[in-house]
Amino acid sequence: MFTKQNIHKLYLLVSSLVVLHGTILIMSHQTGSFDVGAFRAYTVLSNYLVVIGFMLMLVLYNSKGKFRSYISACVLVSISVTGLVYNLILVPSIPEAEMVFSYYSNFVTHLLSMLLVLFNYFFFEKKGTFTFKHILAGMAFPFIYWVVFVSIGDIIDYYPYFFMNPTEIGWIMTLIWFAIILLLVVVLGFLLVLYDKNRVKKNKI
Repeated sequence: MFTKQNIHKLYLLVSSLVVLHGTILIMSHQTGSFDVGAFRAYTVLSNYLVVIGFMLMLVLYNSKGKFRSYISACVLVSISVTGLVYNLILVPSIPEAEMVFSYYSNFVTHLLSMLLVLFNYFFFEKKGTFTFKHILAGMAFPFIYWVVFVSIGDIIDYYPYFFMNPTEIGWIMTLIWFAIILLLVVVLGFLLVLYDKNRVKKNKI
């Protein structure tokens, strides 16, 4: 029977498979074979987080605890960082950065996955569950990623992105870029919480 719950479950399953397929493909785009080193890229990790998050949300679909809402927030914030940073910062700043429509896996991992997660929240997820604690939880993965690679980048001779490379742009600019991205995430989170609470108020009227 095509109830809203069954449609939602199917959406979570199909979306996770599409994102998984696109992520696996992009990991082999440069070399022609599966590149384990691509796991260092935030794009790859955040897209796998979408896959894992959607599957957990499917398994915990009828769960009445708060854990599922935290998963939703983490996935939403993390993948939004990917979509916004790539399209608003990397593409305009780096000549070799390809537009999202240049090939299928690039489109899936840098735009479609974000849209699928946003669509899931706006059209399927229960409103009124988000608090600022959820947004802080969602910011944990991007923050940890930044701290780890900025800290060990010089040791392993690898910085994922130019704005995380203090040896290239200096520590001041690295921190400025971090502040810009952090502000972007905070504003996004603030708007999500306001929207979430506002939807509940409208439903009560």
